[in-house]
Amino acid sequence: MENNDFQTENFQEKDNNTNRKKPNGSKVFVALIVAILLIAAIATAVVLVRDKDGKGGTGQTTSSSENAGASLNISDSKEYGSSNADGTLSTVQIAEKVKPSVIAVVLYRNNTVAGEGSGVVMGVDKSGKNTYIITCAHIVDTAGVSVKVQLEDEAEYDATVVGYDTRTDVAVIRVEATGFTAAEFGDSNALQVGEPVYAIGNPGGTAFYGSFTGGYVSAIDRPTSTSGSGYTMECIQHDAAINPGNSGGALVNSFGQVIGINSSKIASEEYEGMGFAIPISVVKEVVDDLIEKGYVEDRAKLGISYVAASSNQTYSYVLKVNDLPLGSIVVAEIDDDSNLAKTDLKAGDLIIAIDGEDLKKTDSLIKIIEKGKIGDEHSFTIARVRKDYSVEKFEVKAKLIEDKGNSSVTNNNDNSEGFSNPFAE
Repeated sequence: MENNDFQTENFQEKDNNTNRKKPNGSKVFVALIVAILLIAAIATAVVLVRDKDGKGGTGQTTSSSENAGASLNISDSKEYGSSNADGTLSTVQIAEKVKPSVIAVVLYRNNTVAGEGSGVVMGVDKSGKNTYIITCAHIVDTAGVSVKVQLEDEAEYDATVVGYDTRTDVAVIRVEATGFTAAEFGDSNALQVGEPVYAIGNPGGTAFYGSFTGGYVSAIDRPTSTSGSGYTMECIQHDAAINPGNSGGALVNSFGQVIGINSSKIASEEYEGMGFAIPISVVKEVVDDLIEKGYVEDRAKLGISYVAASSNQTYSYVLKVNDLPLGSIVVAEIDDDSNLAKTDLKAGDLIIAIDGEDLKKTDSLIKIIEKGKIGDEHSFTIARVRKDYSVEKFEVKAKLIEDKGNSSVTNNNDNSEGFSNPFAE
């Protein structure tokens, strides 16, 4: 993936390295009430002072007889929006139906909150003892932490990670308890552009538990690649407000059905309302494999991490002076289980072609890998850079191996500024 302003950002909450207690929604509420009362008191004092000076008010004082018969009439309150003939619900009904199914996922390190996100209750297993919850992989893919789920009443339960898939950003966790409210899931393939959708989750963490926002479907098949993965997936693009902490939460249709799991947004001051959700049609396939096997079966990967050569000043110069393809990539790391680990390829080398075809774009390689099968063999043209910035070219061959959760090719463009030059003086 090319490094540009349109990179998306995953919603894993930032680490909290200070020893603090979890954010408490009631404290935030009390603080807001106090602030409102102070403002009201100040406003009242100003009015009293103005009246005392004879400068207050903007109208004339009239007698009660002149105002006889004038009153503010308030009609009887009515319940907001009942179900429509087509089965769609009012926004109030949608919130009432779905909010109990969206919980908080909280990560702890040394008894300190290390991250927060959201999760959607899927249901109970056949034993009737365990509840399964869907969330995002980037929330639970963190070493050295314990995972808990928290309800709106602040009750917490220990959770076990059943499995996660970084390629699609889907994860499943399990709680040895019951009594949770399972969500109703709908058909994401039935969505249409312009259809209203609603996001439910915990933006900013548990202090804003169960926030409800609304918007519209902007696209149903927007190709999206998150900042931590080179894998491109077609996502639901929508403009319902989502923020860090919404990851793993629900995207809901007008029937109160969960049709997507919120995962990312475009993080840029120039853009607003650009959120992305993993379609439930994709989530189901991944979740079924994670529960049964712990990983997604029959998926191939090459087993390297890379940086787009064009994103690094030194390598951009190498491409120019040696007339190399603009889509060439720099190998940042080779997985131990990759077939390429058994070749002459080294970190810092450039991959400039696959099967004799130049890499015209930085995503050319990953698109070929995504369509490949385990065991497929490819030939790679490598350019090793000398200290004088000339290159030595050679060929290597490697077979695709099974991907059990890591991305097939990981794009490290976000870290390109810190990428060390292996052939520097």
